[in-house]
Amino acid sequence: MFGAGNSSHPKRNYKLIDDFTEQLKILPIFNAINFYAKEKVKLRKKETMISDFDLLIGATAIANELIMVTENVKEFNRITGVKIENWAIR
Repeated sequence: MFGAGNSSHPKRNYKLIDDFTEQLKILPIFNAINFYAKEKVKLRKKETMISDFDLLIGATAIANELIMVTENVKEFNRITGVKIENWAIR
C-alpha cells in the first residue's frame, strides 16, 4: 500500500492491489502468536534471530498447517517445524 500511495499513479495502483487481494484468503495470526513467542525466545537464545515479520509468517504457516513457498530457505529453516518449498530453484 505504501508503494502504491507513493507511486505516480496511486489510484490505479490501489485498484491493482484491491483486485489482487480479492483473490486471496487472508489468514488470521491469532492462532500463531503462542508459537511465535516461544520460537522468538528460542532463536534469541541461540543468537539466530530472524525478522519479526518473517517469524510471524512462518508461525502462521505452521499454525495453519501450510507449506511456505519462499526462496529465503536459509532464514526460514531456522523456524522449528516449518515446511518449505522453493519454487525459484534454478
